[in-house]
Amino acid sequence: MSFGHELKVSLEEMKEIDSNGSIGDNQTMGSQNSGYSDSILKQSPAVIVVFVIGYLSVFVVCIIGNILVIYVVMKIPRMRTVTNYFILNLATSDLLVAIFCIPFTLVDNIIKGWPFGGFMCRLSPAAAIISVAASVFTLVAIALDRYYAVLYPTVSKFTVKSTIWTIRLIWFLAIIIGIPVMIVMGPLDGGDRFSGTQMCVEHWPTDDYRKAFTVSLLLVCFLLPLSIIGYLYVRIGYRIWFSMTPGQTKAAHDARASVTKRKTKVVKMLLVVVVLFTVTWLPLHIVMMLGDFGNLSRKQQHDLWIYVFPVAHWLSYIHSAMDPLIYGYYNRAVRTEFKTMRTRSMQSSIAMTSFSDGRTRMSTVTSRSVRRAAEHTSTPSELIRD
Repeated sequence: MSFGHELKVSLEEMKEIDSNGSIGDNQTMGSQNSGYSDSILKQSPAVIVVFVIGYLSVFVVCIIGNILVIYVVMKIPRMRTVTNYFILNLATSDLLVAIFCIPFTLVDNIIKGWPFGGFMCRLSPAAAIISVAASVFTLVAIALDRYYAVLYPTVSKFTVKSTIWTIRLIWFLAIIIGIPVMIVMGPLDGGDRFSGTQMCVEHWPTDDYRKAFTVSLLLVCFLLPLSIIGYLYVRIGYRIWFSMTPGQTKAAHDARASVTKRKTKVVKMLLVVVVLFTVTWLPLHIVMMLGDFGNLSRKQQHDLWIYVFPVAHWLSYIHSAMDPLIYGYYNRAVRTEFKTMRTRSMQSSIAMTSFSDGRTRMSTVTSRSVRRAAEHTSTPSELIRD
């Protein structure tokens, strides 16, 4: 979850810093092989334009989509159900991902140095880890809620009270994961010898600590959640697909086709959730593992952190932007409220337009009436003359 290749600095690597305060050749990770070693930019302008467009597009979609979900659930009382509380928490964590991750990651991936100061050097990476972990853990909670609702509908499952405590537990665990990041992060003045700006680096005691944290993130924030979500959704999909509804064996062909269509839609939704989670998060974890355990050459490390890492990070943020679409489109209640809001907005627009047109027509009629009355009314001077 680190922001850039310059963040992976251990205590042993810090010892290689030159006496003038700049990081030596062993820390540049091959930047001298880049055509932009004398520039503050890490890539060519064309590549940076692509990165900026990609990151900003995801940022806009993520902000708008998650704000809409939060608004719908908070504004409408009947939307405050157990499942929607989890969706609300997911939207909140994804919104924090957009705020604390996307802008800072974009800037850090395209320029050398850290321009946001020492406080944000500690806060931003920790907030990124916390919000990402909360988002992943909420996905697990949503899967558990659906699992009990489908397989054990008569058993007492999540209540509003237990849901609130589950959400608190999610954020507590996420904060625990983010604490080490806040501890090891710190500024390094004059760390970049090309820009002369401050750097934001991880001050790990040894490489083993950094590697252990990378493996922990892989297990806790990817492999374990993916295993749980995958298992629960396989059970749900199996139950939905092979379950027989009352009277289904005697139902007409059209009725059976309708049931099959609904089941197919639910199974597709479950499949989309698992596949999207895997596709968007796996590349970033692979990059982090390669960086710590790949024994890459200087040139390979340079290409990995300068070109592959920003793309992998961008893919992980797509997940936060797609969550409102997935859980909004496939959630009938949320989808209905979105349609209702859109219909009301269109009706209000039409009403305002009609009102404006009515006022314009009334004004026109009034003006014409006054003009005609003036033409047939004598002025005081005319009356005197008469």
